Amino acid sequence: MTTSFQTPTAELTFRQQQDNRERNDFSYRSTVTHQELPQSGRIAHEATPTSVLVTATDMDVLGEWLYVMGGSIKTVDLPSGQTVWTLRTTTWSDSPRFPVVPVFVTVVQPTDAPVMHEIAAAVTA
Repeated sequence: MTTSFQTPTAELTFRQQQDNRERNDFSYRSTVTHQELPQSGRIAHEATPTSVLVTATDMDVLGEWLYVMGGSIKTVDLPSGQTVWTLRTTTWSDSPRFPVVPVFVTVVQPTDAPVMHEIAAAVTA
Protein backbone atom coordinates (compact mmCIF):
# COMPACT_ATOMS: atom_id res chain seq x y z
CA MET A 1 0.00 0.00 0.00
CA THR A 2 1.41 3.37 -1.02
CA THR A 3 0.73 6.49 1.02
CA SER A 4 1.05 10.14 0.10
CA PHE A 5 4.16 10.25 2.30
CA GLN A 6 5.84 7.64 0.09
CA THR A 7 4.80 8.99 -3.29
CA PRO A 8 6.48 12.28 -4.13
CA THR A 9 4.37 14.94 -5.75
CA ALA A 10 5.13 15.29 -9.43
CA GLU A 11 7.06 18.45 -10.21
CA LEU A 12 5.29 20.79 -12.59
CA THR A 13 7.09 21.79 -15.74
CA PHE A 14 7.83 25.45 -16.30
CA ARG A 15 5.01 25.60 -18.85
CA GLN A 16 2.55 23.99 -16.42
CA GLN A 17 3.54 26.51 -13.75
CA GLN A 18 3.00 29.38 -16.20
CA ASP A 19 -0.39 27.95 -17.23
CA ASN A 20 -1.41 27.68 -13.58
CA ARG A 21 -0.29 31.26 -12.90
CA GLU A 22 -2.31 32.53 -15.85
CA ARG A 23 -5.36 30.52 -14.80
CA ASN A 24 -5.08 31.76 -11.20
CA ASP A 25 -4.62 35.37 -12.35
CA PHE A 26 -7.72 35.06 -14.53
CA SER A 27 -9.69 33.56 -11.62
CA TYR A 28 -8.59 36.40 -9.34
CA ARG A 29 -9.46 39.13 -11.86
CA SER A 30 -12.81 37.50 -12.60
CA THR A 31 -13.61 37.30 -8.89
CA VAL A 32 -12.70 40.95 -8.33
CA THR A 33 -14.89 42.03 -11.26
CA HIS A 34 -17.84 39.72 -10.59
CA GLN A 35 -17.93 40.29 -6.83
CA GLU A 36 -17.11 44.02 -7.17
CA LEU A 37 -14.11 43.76 -4.83
CA PRO A 38 -11.55 46.58 -4.53
CA GLN A 39 -9.13 46.56 -7.44
CA SER A 40 -7.55 49.98 -7.53
CA GLY A 41 -5.59 52.15 -5.20
CA ARG A 42 -2.90 50.59 -3.08
CA ILE A 43 -3.50 46.95 -3.92
CA ALA A 44 -1.03 44.59 -5.55
CA HIS A 45 -1.55 40.95 -6.46
CA GLU A 46 0.64 38.14 -7.68
CA ALA A 47 -0.63 34.86 -9.05
CA THR A 48 1.50 31.84 -8.19
CA PRO A 49 1.03 28.31 -9.54
CA THR A 50 -1.01 27.42 -6.43
CA SER A 51 -2.63 30.62 -5.12
CA VAL A 52 -2.98 34.38 -5.41
CA LEU A 53 -1.19 36.72 -3.01
CA VAL A 54 -2.82 40.11 -2.46
CA THR A 55 -1.13 42.94 -0.57
CA ALA A 56 -3.03 46.06 0.41
CA THR A 57 -2.22 49.12 2.48
CA ASP A 58 -5.81 49.63 3.67
CA MET A 59 -7.53 47.32 6.16
CA ASP A 60 -10.84 48.06 4.42
CA VAL A 61 -9.64 45.90 1.50
CA LEU A 62 -9.21 42.92 3.82
CA GLY A 63 -12.59 43.71 5.39
CA GLU A 64 -14.32 43.81 2.01
CA TRP A 65 -12.83 40.45 0.96
CA LEU A 66 -13.88 38.97 4.31
CA TYR A 67 -17.43 40.33 4.01
CA VAL A 68 -17.92 39.19 0.40
CA MET A 69 -15.88 35.96 0.18
CA GLY A 70 -15.58 34.83 3.81
CA GLY A 71 -12.53 33.09 5.23
CA SER A 72 -10.33 33.11 8.28
CA ILE A 73 -7.59 35.46 9.44
CA LYS A 74 -4.20 34.82 11.00
CA THR A 75 -2.06 37.52 12.58
CA VAL A 76 1.66 37.78 13.17
CA ASP A 77 3.14 40.43 15.45
CA LEU A 78 6.41 41.86 14.18
CA PRO A 79 9.09 43.17 16.54
CA SER A 80 8.76 46.59 14.89
CA GLY A 81 5.37 47.26 16.50
CA GLN A 82 3.41 46.16 13.45
CA THR A 83 0.96 43.32 12.93
CA VAL A 84 0.53 41.36 9.71
CA TRP A 85 -3.11 40.44 9.08
CA THR A 86 -3.69 37.71 6.46
CA LEU A 87 -7.09 36.56 5.29
CA ARG A 88 -7.26 33.11 3.72
CA THR A 89 -10.15 32.94 1.29
CA THR A 90 -10.79 31.75 -2.27
CA THR A 91 -11.72 33.01 -5.69
CA TRP A 92 -15.25 32.69 -6.99
CA SER A 93 -15.99 30.35 -9.87
CA ASP A 94 -18.97 28.92 -11.68
CA SER A 95 -16.89 26.95 -14.18
CA PRO A 96 -15.08 23.64 -13.75
CA ARG A 97 -12.51 24.97 -16.23
CA PHE A 98 -11.48 27.56 -13.63
CA PRO A 99 -11.36 25.88 -10.22
CA VAL A 100 -11.54 27.84 -7.00
CA VAL A 101 -8.08 29.16 -6.07
CA PRO A 102 -6.78 30.05 -2.58
CA VAL A 103 -6.35 33.81 -2.08
CA PHE A 104 -4.28 35.36 0.70
CA VAL A 105 -5.11 39.03 1.39
CA THR A 106 -2.47 40.68 3.58
CA VAL A 107 -2.36 44.06 5.31
CA VAL A 108 0.33 45.34 7.70
CA GLN A 109 -0.61 47.98 10.22
CA PRO A 110 0.54 49.26 13.62
CA THR A 111 -0.11 46.69 16.35
CA ASP A 112 -2.17 49.13 18.41
CA ALA A 113 -4.35 50.29 15.48
CA PRO A 114 -8.06 49.58 15.90
CA VAL A 115 -9.71 46.99 13.65
CA MET A 116 -13.34 46.31 12.84
CA HIS A 117 -15.04 43.82 15.15
CA GLU A 118 -15.80 41.49 12.20
CA ILE A 119 -12.13 41.32 11.28
CA ALA A 120 -11.02 40.64 14.87
CA ALA A 121 -13.73 37.97 15.20
CA ALA A 122 -12.41 36.13 12.11
CA VAL A 123 -8.93 35.66 13.64
CA THR A 124 -8.13 31.99 14.24
CA ALA A 125 -5.49 30.54 16.52
